[in-house]
Amino acid sequence: MNLSFHTISNSPDEIFMGHKIWFEPVPGCDVISATANAPGFTPLIAVARHFGWDYDMLERAAAACNEKGEVLIVTSVVPTLILVPATKGRGNTGKVMWDFIKALSATEAQCLHFTHFGFLQSRLPHQEIAVILDYFLGMILPHTLKSITFDIDERRIKQLYGLMRPTLPENENDDF
Repeated sequence: MNLSFHTISNSPDEIFMGHKIWFEPVPGCDVISATANAPGFTPLIAVARHFGWDYDMLERAAAACNEKGEVLIVTSVVPTLILVPATKGRGNTGKVMWDFIKALSATEAQCLHFTHFGFLQSRLPHQEIAVILDYFLGMILPHTLKSITFDIDERRIKQLYGLMRPTLPENENDDF
């Protein structure tokens, strides 16, 4: 299984307005996962705009996903969409990830485009990402999955690197 990080450059207008407008899909991915944030100019709606998906249907699906606090698979769109409830850092990331992995398995995905952190208006959610990476790197994934592309907002790439970089004893940092 291949895990790659896709640095997303958001336009100055998107950043200033706090509205995600554009989405660039990863070629060949058969499943996209997005946070169930709709309506408005959210990353989910940018994905929908790119593919020409029905906004009203997505708004209803996102509302149901958030109301139940459970992952939801939308099979009426291509590529398949996995919606994850909006937790805003207050959810149980482990439980959500376990539901996510079960949903991913049900789709028999081969290539996942994980869009959740491609547009961040605040700090990097370190704890959530650490749990997600534990699942991805711990290989608790469906056997059908060949690759994951993990979107990360370019403004937060140094924070992501800091999260993944091992802490070295003080004397070992002298060579850097």
